[in-house]
Amino acid sequence: MGTRPLLYLALLFGMGLIVYPLCADPRQAGVSTLIWLSLWAAPAGALASRSGLVGWVVPVAWLLALTPAIGGQLPGLEGVRFEWFYGGLALAGLFGVGWGVGRASVACSMTSAAVLLLCGLLLAALPALGGMGVAAPWSLAWTARFLDLSPASLVVESAGIDWMRHPAVYSPAGADSIDPLLRLPWVGMWAGPCALLLGCLASWLGIQWGTRSAV
Repeated sequence: MGTRPLLYLALLFGMGLIVYPLCADPRQAGVSTLIWLSLWAAPAGALASRSGLVGWVVPVAWLLALTPAIGGQLPGLEGVRFEWFYGGLALAGLFGVGWGVGRASVACSMTSAAVLLLCGLLLAALPALGGMGVAAPWSLAWTARFLDLSPASLVVESAGIDWMRHPAVYSPAGADSIDPLLRLPWVGMWAGPCALLLGCLASWLGIQWGTRSAV
């Protein structure tokens, strides 16, 4: 592998962690990084698919870069510790979904990445629509479902963080009014591995689809 592909993958890796040094509040830097990674993982996967299977080094590098969280040594993630591993698996799963989508049509990987990023942003923003000064046209039950579909919810809750009480969700999404009967948080020890399996399946399907399209 030449220098250019390595620099390309390094750029995708760096884009995933760019929020951490830019966060104004160090106490929120860790969680903010996880939120951004949850949105960037799938688009990064689509872009990394152009490099083939070696592109999977990107989520592995993210996991290694954030392993200080396991020792409680990463500002903003002191309380996560070993639960972070499940959040990392969820990130890898999202990356795998993007990788599969990108691999299915390598020529359109840039477009696929843009669509995945927009979809992720939309799914993450929908629960908080009511807190943006816009009257959300749906009930709390729908808000709970949107929270389930949000990639940020999947990754942050899998990492052991109480996302429902985070300032980004608690008041804006009306999480304080959502009954536990409507929604329970993702359980990392199940959600993380299942997300990874889904990502691997999506990657395999992407390879099959891409191979069939090339014939």
